Amino acid sequence: MSELETRNCTLRLSAQNVAEPCPRDLCVFWEPGGAVVDAACGLERLALDVRRPDVAAYLLELRERLDQEREVGSNSKGGSR
Repeated sequence: MSELETRNCTLRLSAQNVAEPCPRDLCVFWEPGGAVVDAACGLERLALDVRRPDVAAYLLELRERLDQEREVGSNSKGGSR
């Protein structure tokens, strides 16, 4: 198993002190990568200090809201994007 597969979500760990495996491509902050860069967490690429609990909590809430919206959009027939 690679390092990416075993990493925990830094947001969840910082905001709630809970170890959650990184959801990778299921997370709205995940960047799939391509020919130039490897797949990775977009927040880590930006070098945001997500170890601050207030920042982590805000970004985690944003992630959860965006995940909900994405789920609603994918469940609705004819939903536009």
